[in-house]
Amino acid sequence: MLVRLYGSNFRSFKGKFELSMVAADLKREEDRHRGVIEVPITGMSEPLQLLRTVAIYGPNASGKSTALLAAHALRWLATDSSPQSKPGSKIPPYEPFSLDSESKTSPIELGCDVVYKNSILRYEISYVANAILRETLSVLNQNRETKLIERNPSGEIRGSLISRSDANRLYVKEMQPNVSVLSKLAQHGPHKGKESVQPYYKTIRNATRHEDYSAAAGLTISLPSTKDERFADDAEYREWIMNHLIRPADVGICDVNTRRENFTFPIAIKEEIEKSGGGFKFPDSRVIVSFLHQGSTVQAIDFSDESSGTKKLFNIAGDWWILANKPITLLADELSASLHPKLLDRLVRAVNDAPTDRVRSQLIFTTHDAGLLESCDGQPPALRRDQVYFAKKNSKGESELYSLAEFKDEARPVHNIRKRYLSGMYGAIPGVEKLSL
Repeated sequence: MLVRLYGSNFRSFKGKFELSMVAADLKREEDRHRGVIEVPITGMSEPLQLLRTVAIYGPNASGKSTALLAAHALRWLATDSSPQSKPGSKIPPYEPFSLDSESKTSPIELGCDVVYKNSILRYEISYVANAILRETLSVLNQNRETKLIERNPSGEIRGSLISRSDANRLYVKEMQPNVSVLSKLAQHGPHKGKESVQPYYKTIRNATRHEDYSAAAGLTISLPSTKDERFADDAEYREWIMNHLIRPADVGICDVNTRRENFTFPIAIKEEIEKSGGGFKFPDSRVIVSFLHQGSTVQAIDFSDESSGTKKLFNIAGDWWILANKPITLLADELSASLHPKLLDRLVRAVNDAPTDRVRSQLIFTTHDAGLLESCDGQPPALRRDQVYFAKKNSKGESELYSLAEFKDEARPVHNIRKRYLSGMYGAIPGVEKLSL
């Protein structure tokens, strides 16, 4: 689980930014225990209270997506830079703030705190276009920091994972400047035992899972997908999706058929994708989904003919199953696109109100849907005050990220937060001038 994500000089964030998943001490009784996961941490007298859900609001181009992309960049560096980087190549997520002559060639700094067993695991990295300058992996426990990996600008690599392992020392002797130590040791180092980085590697991967849903409403399953394979082959998984998402969404679907058909793709494009896709190979068949709709008769409709909302719901369904069953943090960009506000409200509440003893996942998403900020059907808003973040840009094009919980006096429970946000009380709304035709 994610405790906090932070950094500086990344894309539209010139200065420092931080997204904290630590719950505020809210006094309102209906807020005090909902939307929170309690995590025992060694040395802390009380469990750490982590938010299940956070939504980021703001105008177009304000930095909402950039905050999520910071997690995506951090995950790529930590876990994928070793298998995917060629010697001398540019680090793909090197995207510094470009509207300033100094910052556009300066290092990017990214970091995260995540829950690891009963401790906090901290990963920090600083990098420029072709080289990682600093990298630190530490465990924080009982006011003590144990550095597992420590890399400095001179290229020296230390830390307890290095000093106690002959194998790890051997692998870090020759390090590509554009590859992280964590990624290399995860790929080549010991996979078991105290010398292995695998537990830390997997923890960071699970806490920084990024999905861009901007195109999910238009995807028609034209390419083979492991999610579709599982939907066809795993009856329990398929029924969970049908019973928990598709049927309750009131899109007229009563059942589903799946079938396999031969899969063909233009040879030249296929070879190019396989060559650059990190070992991806096209299968010989693909799964075709047809939902059954209830009318005067039951009729199967091809997936390509379904509404955008139905396509979106199905294409995110596998991730909601993971949220229900795995301890991951999902960072979902454009979650609300093509979804009715009430359906979005139910999707968010499903995560926020999940039973704490069984579900240990988190959802962070960008949205423009202010309906989540006000009561619905006699229930309190889907989001607590500390689950609402705003992103805005200043006159120099620099993004700022801040929480609604920072507005101590102005955001009292008696206020309609949606109306106050749309009125400009908290900032982060577009200053759109009059448009005309």
